Amino acid sequence: MAHIILVEDEDHLSKGITFNLQAEGYRVTAVDNGTAALELISADPADVDLVILDLMLP
Repeated sequence: MAHIILVEDEDHLSKGITFNLQAEGYRVTAVDNGTAALELISADPADVDLVILDLMLP
């Protein structure tokens, strides 16, 4: 199963996107900032298949 990191600071968008991706069979880890995303990726780069990034993060 592909692992997607979702970086989105708006909770309602994050929940909706996560719900839909999981319904399609993806494993999703949602975080609300770039630092948390980098920590996840750095911990195990081979475990991450895709990063979806909100370009308008504060």
